[in-house]
Amino acid sequence: MTLPRVTLKGETMFKRNQALIPGILLLFIIPSFVRSQGQKADKPAKEVTLKECITNALANNLDLSIEAFNPAIDEASISRSKEKYIPDFSLTYYKQDQNQPGTWGVEGTSVMNKYDSYTLSLNERVVTGGTISLSFSNSSTDTSRAFTIINPSYSSSFKLNVTQPLLKGFGPKVNRIETLQAINQRDISLSSLKSRLIQTIYDVEAAYWNLYSAIENLKVQENSLEQSRAILKKNQEAVRIGTKSALDILTSEAEVARYEDFLVSARLTVEQTEASLRKILNLPDDSPVSAQSLILKDKPVIEKMDISYEEALRIALEQRPEIAQTEIELETNANNISLYRNELLPQLDLTFSTWSPGQSGIKNIYDTGNPFTGTVIGQIKGSRIEALKEALKRTYKNWSANLSLSIPLANIFARNSLAKAKIEREQALLRLEKQKQSIAYEVAGAIKELQNAERKIASSKASRELQEKLLEAEMQKYQLGLGSVEWLLNYQRDLTTAKTSEIQALIGYKLAVARLERVMGTTLRSKGLKFRDYEF
Repeated sequence: MTLPRVTLKGETMFKRNQALIPGILLLFIIPSFVRSQGQKADKPAKEVTLKECITNALANNLDLSIEAFNPAIDEASISRSKEKYIPDFSLTYYKQDQNQPGTWGVEGTSVMNKYDSYTLSLNERVVTGGTISLSFSNSSTDTSRAFTIINPSYSSSFKLNVTQPLLKGFGPKVNRIETLQAINQRDISLSSLKSRLIQTIYDVEAAYWNLYSAIENLKVQENSLEQSRAILKKNQEAVRIGTKSALDILTSEAEVARYEDFLVSARLTVEQTEASLRKILNLPDDSPVSAQSLILKDKPVIEKMDISYEEALRIALEQRPEIAQTEIELETNANNISLYRNELLPQLDLTFSTWSPGQSGIKNIYDTGNPFTGTVIGQIKGSRIEALKEALKRTYKNWSANLSLSIPLANIFARNSLAKAKIEREQALLRLEKQKQSIAYEVAGAIKELQNAERKIASSKASRELQEKLLEAEMQKYQLGLGSVEWLLNYQRDLTTAKTSEIQALIGYKLAVARLERVMGTTLRSKGLKFRDYEF
């Protein structure tokens, strides 16, 4: 006996809603999805490697370009501080014509004097704190005075003068303090630049692998969406022939809508991570490269990094730029302490001079040898050159030495500066100790993160393989009519999660390696990178 089929009102309404609900969901989801797909299809692509991204960032990143000026500026300060040791050459010429009334009867009513001279001098400051001066002068005097023996007369002088502090201001270290401080500042700028380079490279690596993870996750979501659509299609066919219920179709359609929503979010994540990478690379929006979608050529190949905590910590303490900066500050403090201690010493200066004069000219010869009673009977002619030769031969040797002592009774500022320098040194020592402690914690955390990432790769791979087997088994049951669509979709959802987790595990390991290199300060060395002409 065949029972009549009774169609209930609620069942009819359910079938109508069952047809409307997916349409309403897709009405909001599909347009955005289609737009993003269309934009992706229309947008040209450009393949890039991680090394190309890093190289581009080092070349175009504005923060690095700004930071790179500091060492060059400090290098100019070093050169300027050395300029005081460059010899100073001077040339002086003087000429005078004088005509004045005579004050002595034999001179006549007026006396005329002509005088001219030139002086060459070379002055140099030495690193011991002293100065060396070498000078040469030559002059000529012509007068109308009566009874002169040599007229015109030529005089030359060759003089060496040395001044050297023996206590305060003595020594290369004290006198090169400005240069030493400029060198230290240059080294601090280099360390700061190295720190910025390491951070920028790490940011590029993180952005690159995060973009890779987002792209792979998008692929997983697209694949899951296709599988969900395939299940929906099978269920529609099964309902048509009467082997499945309408509820299976509704469940499958809801799952398709769920993955379409996930796909929109995944594509948005790709766009955001790609924008982050472009920002680090400093790619303007109107550049040709910016008009292209980035395709990442490098894959997360896992190269196991075996290093102990002790070895990593040793390398970090040697390579970290923060440690180098603080050690340079300690050296600067030591130089300041030496300077201020020296300024408290008495001022004891030694001055030594030696000089040799020369004389020549036109010499009048009187018959009695007395210019007042005799007449001129002849002349011996001389010249400026002869005066110069006489000075260089050191015919007349002269020298002098002077020792002066000055004792400061109250050098308040120097004592205050010395006390300040000592306090700053103690502060720098504590800061160095704190930095070493912080680095030890960072190295321990990076090592632990690397080890966990390595274990995560193995566990996520095993989980993904098990989920694939479970989904395959459930699919076979479902095709035989022994399983439900809810279980099938759950297993598919679990597989999607497992695939995403495996991708994140691979990326996590790459980022863990990059972080460990950053913590150890070996990023530039491990990647064989150079920045302009700087050596790190």
